[in-house]
Amino acid sequence: MASDVQTVSSLYGGFWNFGVQDFCYMTNRYFPPDAFFESLSSNLHTLATSYPSTNRHLSSLAAETLGMTDEELVIGNGASEIMSAITTMLVQHLATPTPTFDEYRNRVETQGKRVSPFAMSADFTLDVDAFIAHVQETGANSVVIVRPNNPSGTLVSKEKVIRMLQAFGGLDLVLVDESFLYFAGPDYLDLSVAGLIHEFPNLVIVNSMSKAYGVPGLRLGYALSGDKQFVARLRAELPIWNINSLAQFFLENIGRYTSQFADSCAQVRAATQALYQGLKSVPFLEPYPTHGNYVLCRTASGLTGSELTARLFEDFGVLVNDCSGKRGLDSRFFRIASRTTEDNAELIRILLAIARESAASESSRR
Repeated sequence: MASDVQTVSSLYGGFWNFGVQDFCYMTNRYFPPDAFFESLSSNLHTLATSYPSTNRHLSSLAAETLGMTDEELVIGNGASEIMSAITTMLVQHLATPTPTFDEYRNRVETQGKRVSPFAMSADFTLDVDAFIAHVQETGANSVVIVRPNNPSGTLVSKEKVIRMLQAFGGLDLVLVDESFLYFAGPDYLDLSVAGLIHEFPNLVIVNSMSKAYGVPGLRLGYALSGDKQFVARLRAELPIWNINSLAQFFLENIGRYTSQFADSCAQVRAATQALYQGLKSVPFLEPYPTHGNYVLCRTASGLTGSELTARLFEDFGVLVNDCSGKRGLDSRFFRIASRTTEDNAELIRILLAIARESAASESSRR
């Protein structure tokens, strides 16, 4: 199989087959603890040869961790399954800031529905008043807010989200994606608007457990809503066995590792901020401050995001996310997912080596 960067990136996973360092997909590299994997391994035969339970039971397992019930939460095979079901059910015309996570827009457009994008400012902050006016002017029936935003890492404050919820009370859907909120600060539970689901019936929270808990291969995500009828309808949209037995085992045991999870999020935050500071030392890069576990960068030279992505992959076996074709970004953008502090430091060394080589090459041409 060809192993150029475009081919590997287009697989959207399975990168272990290519021996690359994955700085593309954002996941918690400090969780789960070894004790969980040892327990999973010892039960693997039973789990692989057994049916999982139904969605309602698995939803109750996830809900218990969050202090919710299965009448407020629906578990999905990753957040992507939840996104697709929700957009099918509720979205006719979506308004969304740009740039942001493209899967919402892609899913809506695939369903033949309308999207009205709203451009963020140059530093990727959201002008909330202007966005509210945009939604009203376009006649959208639904909005999506990702916080922290992906790929920019900017965070719309809780107060501003509440202002939007109040302004959007007549919409069919206000979807707030909080998949990366665990990495926004030690007070991430206070930053969440999940406690407002009963105050705003059209509010739906989507979260990817896969990213926060470091288990993307288990495919776990959920939606929260205070509308019991919507929750029942959403669950009915999903297969009766949409979650496999290994993921069920994870949900059954996650409560044992609450303190380790909190510690891991703190480690991710520290590693990411160290990565950001290191990237600031690379002469040809302009990294953007982040509240997530990733850093959006723009090349400050003639080098494009695609060219740098290819160079890192071909010469160093490093895979980052080429954002040059992403809506709302120009050809010089790419995103780096934070790994461990040690992995991040090695990537900084590679980028500094590229910078020195480029400087030497430029000097020799003079």
